[in-house]
Amino acid sequence: MNNPFVSSLLIAILILFSGCRDKNENEVVFTKEKPAKEDPTKSWLRKVENYKKNDNYLVVLHNYYNQKIKEKKYANAADVLDISCVYLADSYDFNDRFMATVREFDSKYREKVPALKTTFVDAYLANYYFDKYNLKKACEYFKKITTLEPDDYNSCYNIARAYYDLSYIYYIMGKQNLSLLANQKSFEYFSKIDNPKGLAFVYSNYANIYTAIGDKKRAIQNADKAIQAYKKIDNTYNVYIGLINKISIYEYLKDKRQRPLIDSVYQAFITSKDESKILKIKIFDFKAENLIHENKLLEAKKILNDLKPVVEEIDSDDLTQEYKVTTALYEIKKNPNYSYFADIKKTLPTLISNQQYEKVNMFYGVLQNNAIQNKDYKSALAYEAQKKIIADSIGSIITRVKTVELEKKYQTEKKAQELKIKEQTITNKNTTIALLCASLLGILLINFVFNLTQKQKKLRLEKQSAQLYTKQLLEKTEEERKRIASDLHDSVSHELLSLKNSIEEKTEITNQKIDAIINDIRSISRNLHPIMFDKIGLKESINQMVERAQSVNNFMVTAEIEYDSVLSSSHELQIYRIVQEALSNIIKYADAIAAKISITENENSIIIEIKDNGKGFNVEDTLSSKSSFGLHNIIERSRAIDGQAIITSNANGTIITIEIKKNQ
Repeated sequence: MNNPFVSSLLIAILILFSGCRDKNENEVVFTKEKPAKEDPTKSWLRKVENYKKNDNYLVVLHNYYNQKIKEKKYANAADVLDISCVYLADSYDFNDRFMATVREFDSKYREKVPALKTTFVDAYLANYYFDKYNLKKACEYFKKITTLEPDDYNSCYNIARAYYDLSYIYYIMGKQNLSLLANQKSFEYFSKIDNPKGLAFVYSNYANIYTAIGDKKRAIQNADKAIQAYKKIDNTYNVYIGLINKISIYEYLKDKRQRPLIDSVYQAFITSKDESKILKIKIFDFKAENLIHENKLLEAKKILNDLKPVVEEIDSDDLTQEYKVTTALYEIKKNPNYSYFADIKKTLPTLISNQQYEKVNMFYGVLQNNAIQNKDYKSALAYEAQKKIIADSIGSIITRVKTVELEKKYQTEKKAQELKIKEQTITNKNTTIALLCASLLGILLINFVFNLTQKQKKLRLEKQSAQLYTKQLLEKTEEERKRIASDLHDSVSHELLSLKNSIEEKTEITNQKIDAIINDIRSISRNLHPIMFDKIGLKESINQMVERAQSVNNFMVTAEIEYDSVLSSSHELQIYRIVQEALSNIIKYADAIAAKISITENENSIIIEIKDNGKGFNVEDTLSSKSSFGLHNIIERSRAIDGQAIITSNANGTIITIEIKKNQ
């Protein structure tokens, strides 16, 4: 297996057969059909420039729609609603009359038209609820579309777009694993119709997901891929959307390139004389924030004044709230005592209940900024706590791990798919050669699997042996500690008490010295082994340790323990030692004001977390030094009870997390 030629041959055969085996899967399935000749009114309604520039568009639409309903030509009525729903949703236009028409069609006529021809109803309603911050309702409508299977180009596009929108909603809800799965499905359906614009959408979503999990490099790479894809299809509107998305990523990652990019995009938009109101709101809003940051308040005010009638005309809850936040930032900068945040505070509960975590975080930032300027540090601290809760909701550690795992799976499938598409142009290989290659592949795979299995078995046995040795060593050490502690407590301590009682000429000083010696011996005994551990258990022993730490040291320690004694007594004793070692390190080295110990359990594991607000340290350098016995002690004790210790530290403090599996 070490022969380079054999290894290269194996890889080549794997590629060949994986391409041949799945040749007909996930390839281009639907091609865009040549549009049939339409009547003049329908053709007029299909032109987007008529919607943008003609005030009579909706009048013409309603007249045509009502005529087709009256004629019982429900498929034709559905076609014009489909066209209009796309234009209105993209423009955040959810006016009452059109909404009533859509709902009427949904309730009265929808079942008279094939399901794949009526997905526009669910898409329009989903976009409406998204604009109203009701993300759960929006998800429900997009999911209705994804339950269907396409039968032509248009239906495949609509399903792919629904998956894309669903992925974006999951992203802003902080559900990155679901976002990734939906985005992968969107990629597959867009690939079936070979739609470059749709694939650009997918790149934008991947940029968002990577941003959420903190992978800055891949986030920016995918944002750039989306922009380049839009440029190739000459879609100026979406190029700007791609640039706006990249600005948002820079803002989220606090990248210094954000502000120069805002200025260049703003200048390009002004020069182009583009008339898109949506783009104007988003780009001008960013530009106003830039000017506020640079303290150019007169210029910022001019842009906000210019933007106000456009925002009022669009009448979108989403865009209106963004404008109000920027206006609030301006007012705070202009007047530190400004405190009219009624609109923002009123919106927060709705945003939180609908899991609009990114906007919630942004609003809390505005309120915190104002509190700091007014030196209201108590409120600022409260807002910071709320921001921390929202940050945890956006991307928990478990979600990030799942996302990375799913992303690896997606990358593998994506490469296989690209290979399959290329293989479409290659003729079938000679059957005899394929059989010979398959035989060789089988022999090589059997050899490879056998060697790999043997190596894994050997490593597993070595690991088990080392773990058993560590466990036995710790148990012997605890037995010896227990014996010495017992001797000190039961023998030496009692002897001193007897000596104290037998001395005839006792003085206050003599009594104090003997009492001090007895207390020292008891303290040493407790440190060697918690005498009552077997009787009172882990939870109460740690609570006593916390009380002693607070009484002896001018130091605040809290403990939150939710644990039902599912581990063996020896395992619990090792947990006690880990917490004892961590707390000792905090007191000695961290310069911390407070620390917190928490123990929780779920279905499969016990989670222990010890964190402090001390000065922190470089974990890698400390572990490689000669003075890190305490940290290595924590790591080795964790391994001995089939756990894993993770230590993170920075200038804000240190967190030690240990996860121990149950039922070992």
